[in-house]
Amino acid sequence: MSDHSDETRADGTQQASSGSGSPNGQLHNPLAALEYLAGLLSSIDIASLASTSLTTSKRALDGLIATAENFASTIDNLNRTTTRINTLLDEVEEPLRRLMPQIAAGMNSMATLGDAVSALGDLSKRLGPLTQLAENAGGLFGLRSSGKSQNSSS
Repeated sequence: MSDHSDETRADGTQQASSGSGSPNGQLHNPLAALEYLAGLLSSIDIASLASTSLTTSKRALDGLIATAENFASTIDNLNRTTTRINTLLDEVEEPLRRLMPQIAAGMNSMATLGDAVSALGDLSKRLGPLTQLAENAGGLFGLRSSGKSQNSSS
């Protein structure tokens, strides 16, 4: 076999292989690797790569700008919300400050009333035996009880 054989390129044209097309089998030609590299570099479409790179960069920049605009809009909304909350607190805070002593006094009154009701309940429990004694004494004098003992005898 000879060193000169025909090869078919990717574009369909015939090229005579003299050993300089591929660096793998040609150790006797030191420039073969450089020629092969030059061939590879010449097959790269720099204009297409640059266009693709610019398009990708533009999309990324557009996305970054949209994100920054959304962030700015969010910050504006937060500022408006904060202003509204502060205004609402300014309107409600002073009346609440004036009302709190009355609410506290009412709560204390409720606690006092609860203590009084509890004391009355305790008093009625303590007076229970005295009430029983009074009913029994009334029975000795011919007085009829108007409470529970009448219902229990019926």
